[in-house]
Amino acid sequence: FQWRGIATYRSHAAAQAVRSLEVAYPVVARLIGAENFEALARLLWHAQPPQRGDLAHWGAALATRIEGLPELVADLPFLADVAQVEWALHSISTAADLEADPASFALLAHEDPARLHLDLAPGAACFSSVWPVVSLINAMDTLGGEPTLPVAAAETALVWRSGWRPMLRQTWPGEPVFLRALQEGLDLGAALERAPDFDFSAWLAPAVQQGLLLGVGCRNKT
Repeated sequence: FQWRGIATYRSHAAAQAVRSLEVAYPVVARLIGAENFEALARLLWHAQPPQRGDLAHWGAALATRIEGLPELVADLPFLADVAQVEWALHSISTAADLEADPASFALLAHEDPARLHLDLAPGAACFSSVWPVVSLINAMDTLGGEPTLPVAAAETALVWRSGWRPMLRQTWPGEPVFLRALQEGLDLGAALERAPDFDFSAWLAPAVQQGLLLGVGCRNKT
């Protein structure tokens, strides 16, 4: 495919913007090519210039900007969803730190789930797409060659930070509903009731090992 956007520009600020966005959106950059990515960066720069001195914090609106370009969307209908997930992976590096508490997991064995709350990793978030965004990002990270249009197949991406490493995988059945309930402040029992199809027993060990679940707290009964 070929997307003819606006002409490239060569100012120092523009070059810095392109480099900054490439760090945040490596898969988007590969999918559309260097020339088109530079044009997209210029478009975003003029529409929504940085509000902070650190360009690492600039670029959150790229997915929205992509959605406003019909020709680009027609060529790569999954691109905005890829951009949304990539920004989440980029931005979690600045999420608040939270220390793991391995000893707290013993509470799961003897406390009422209605008294327990779970502490998730920094930046944990889910993104639903009608496209296989997780598979596409993983493939583009590891494979060379020209990108191909994937078959439409819905995937929900889960991003979080394990230590300082951004993590990405597909969600388990019922997991987005369960995690959202926890982030809304629901106790473990209520979160499980909201997500009846979620297999908590199977999820628990991998979640701890992968740094998604950092600890368990116990609330006093009221």
